[in-house]
Amino acid sequence: MDVALERLPNAVAKVSVTVDPEDVSRAMESAFKTVVGRYNIPGFRRGKAPRKIFERYVGRGVLLQEAAQLLVNRHYQEALAAAQVEAVGEPRINIVALDEDKPFQFDIEVESKPPIVLEPFDDLLTEPLEVREVTEDDIQKELAAIAKSQAQLVPIEDEPVAMGDHVILNLKGYLANNEGDGESTEPFVEDDDYAVEVGSGLAVEGLETQLVGLKLGEPATIRLTYPENHPDVSLQGQDVRFEVTVIDIKRPDVPPLDDDLASTLGYGSLQELRDAVANRVQEQLTAQARRDRVGKILGKLKERVSFDLPSILVDRAIHNQMHELDNMLRRMGANLEEYLDSRQITIEELREEMRPQAEERVKEELLLEAVARHLNFTVTDDEIRESLRPTADALRQSVEQLFEALAMQGDLEMLRTGMLIGKATDYLATTVRTDDAR
Repeated sequence: MDVALERLPNAVAKVSVTVDPEDVSRAMESAFKTVVGRYNIPGFRRGKAPRKIFERYVGRGVLLQEAAQLLVNRHYQEALAAAQVEAVGEPRINIVALDEDKPFQFDIEVESKPPIVLEPFDDLLTEPLEVREVTEDDIQKELAAIAKSQAQLVPIEDEPVAMGDHVILNLKGYLANNEGDGESTEPFVEDDDYAVEVGSGLAVEGLETQLVGLKLGEPATIRLTYPENHPDVSLQGQDVRFEVTVIDIKRPDVPPLDDDLASTLGYGSLQELRDAVANRVQEQLTAQARRDRVGKILGKLKERVSFDLPSILVDRAIHNQMHELDNMLRRMGANLEEYLDSRQITIEELREEMRPQAEERVKEELLLEAVARHLNFTVTDDEIRESLRPTADALRQSVEQLFEALAMQGDLEMLRTGMLIGKATDYLATTVRTDDAR
């Protein structure tokens, strides 16, 4: 078998394959044995007709078609491997020449990962990983957030609304007329159960601050202007009047930062909780510093190399972003459809908004794979097995069972690639090259 590679635009690889005539003859014999039983040939039991008689009645075309499929199936992966093409999409097969006793020629056109060859980049690794120290302010902010998460909401009846309160409103909103001659008489929003956490910043800008000081059951008028960047384009820059009545006030009763709170959270003392918080914040700062360093290095590598992006990988990245957004919205009690309605955009428009970020994500992943190849990193089957151990334990399976299942599903190489990217990321995050080392 001979292969020739041609790189086409948009990360499409064209692999031209030529198969020896001997292989074609063997494929024709296999094809005959496969299809002969499908036809009734006069004077012969089904499947017992000689090949010459079969071809006289049915024709060689049936055998050639079956042989072509056998040869493509047999040589497809081998041809891609020989051409060093890593396919990521569905292939298009074009039969160029097929006849018995002659070479069989076919072309494969398929989206593939682009070839990225990196020059030495030690000059990008001279700056050390810079991680700032945890401050007392960092610890206090984290402890305050922990205490707030343990707060109980207590009903308030005799005090006005304050920052941090959870308030339920009877609310009606009226927009100013476009002609500027007053306000509409019909509310554009009406809600008898409008919930607001005062100071959270989740409500329209200006509403929460004007709730401070209102008393339970006392009507009030709030006027504000929607910001120009509001997600609902129909409200951008609009003047609005809200008629509100506070019908419920609950205030978080935040427990004090003491040994009792630490014990509730499973720690022996407040000091143990402080130490754990300090360690966690330090880990977060280290992780952020690593991400910043890797991002900076990848940014410079993008300037040095250019390559086409397979559209299928970008589409997968967009799909993952959509999934992440949907999960976040569901945690907030909303969904993707409501989000699209609030912004008055279609799912296709949202996908196009996400495309630039998805393209950058794909570029970075492909560059990290190139870094791994440049450094001759590998991931062994034993390393994969070790990484599967926690999942196998959770599923109450043996590691080998899970490994074999992933291999059968075709997911093993995807996992291997992810681990390679992890090794490359760790290398870029931590390796420092000095002038002497270079």
